Amino acid sequence: MWLVSEVVTTQRRPRNRKQLIVAAAARQFQRRGFHDASIADIAADVGITGPALYRHFRGKQELLAAAVELEIEQVAAAYADAPSGLREMLEHAAGRMQGSDHVGAVWERNQAHLAPQARMESGERYRRAVAPLRHAIERARPDLDRSGVDLVLWASQSALSGDRAFGAGKVSRERALALIVEAAWSVCEIRDFGSVSLSESGVGGVAGRIMPASRREAILQAAVALFAERGFQAVGMDDIGKAAGITGPTLYHHFPGKSALLVAAVTRCMDALQFDVSSALAGTDDPVRALESVLASFVRVNVAYGDALSAVNREIVNIPADERAPIRRLQAEYVGEWVALLMRVRPDLSAAEAHGLVRTGQSVVNRLRGRLRGEPEDVRTQLGLLGGAILGLSGSTRPEAPSSGREIRAPDTPPSLPQR
Repeated sequence: MWLVSEVVTTQRRPRNRKQLIVAAAARQFQRRGFHDASIADIAADVGITGPALYRHFRGKQELLAAAVELEIEQVAAAYADAPSGLREMLEHAAGRMQGSDHVGAVWERNQAHLAPQARMESGERYRRAVAPLRHAIERARPDLDRSGVDLVLWASQSALSGDRAFGAGKVSRERALALIVEAAWSVCEIRDFGSVSLSESGVGGVAGRIMPASRREAILQAAVALFAERGFQAVGMDDIGKAAGITGPTLYHHFPGKSALLVAAVTRCMDALQFDVSSALAGTDDPVRALESVLASFVRVNVAYGDALSAVNREIVNIPADERAPIRRLQAEYVGEWVALLMRVRPDLSAAEAHGLVRTGQSVVNRLRGRLRGEPEDVRTQLGLLGGAILGLSGSTRPEAPSSGREIRAPDTPPSLPQR
């Protein structure tokens, strides 16, 4: 008689499960934003159930606070042991922040959803984390006032942390880091920042607006505003109708549902941007001027409709797959025009390298737009300078910098960054 012994295999809980949950939450908040990052998706990313996640965190707001704290810790670590010279510090920090486990843009994109006290405390910790970069900028650019230092600081930090624009594996890590550092360095060399300043956070008030006379347009405008404020999943058709002053069957006469509204909003944005690209290409035979015009269009639309643009772009995941594909093509074609122009302006770049720089430039404009304060024309000008610096549009006149880190000034000229 054979004796069969049963072996019971018990799956042990990883000791770092809480850290794994925070990292997964950070990825979801970065990609989808607070409203549309779901507990179920975060739990699935870790390989657990929703109830298991709730043993560690009480809800999304607590998860967001933990994800922001993770980002701040990583930023602090990137600068903690960095060299004191600005160029060397940028190189060191870029290497740390472009790692596969680095969390980026969670704070900037989601801080409005933290409790006021938590938002204030996190903002102060983030400022302490980047303090070494601030000091390096102040030493290299004594000509800048506080507002100028703030702008250089957060623009260069945005370029360094980025959205892994070079993360598709088509550009070597060494080359990607070199391009990212050069982009951040170019931001640090911008001379005139005009009459703009940065707010302490990206949390702004709600702008007033005049509702269109057209009912269809009123519905669309109300929907975009609500998607930006609450997120797609939290908005119902009744909410949209109430905001537009239109209820009942009339609302559904124009749009059969939320997805149709979202498709209309995203398609309109892309059509408007693509129309400006066509105008820029038809208006000159100079690729530099054409790319400057395309950048100016992107900045103008962002300043006027940035919150709505960011929202509808983030909400694309909520569009049915069969309707999402043509929108993705529109987006790819739009970015592709930028890439083609940039490659003509800078023949040293491959298509993948140009694509990474375009993504970086657009990301910095998107992230800084919500924090700049000033007259719209001044804000547009400064965002254009930032985007142009990252793309290298001023590269032909930009001085090279020596490895010594020594500051060199020409007679009777404003202080300059150290040459290499």
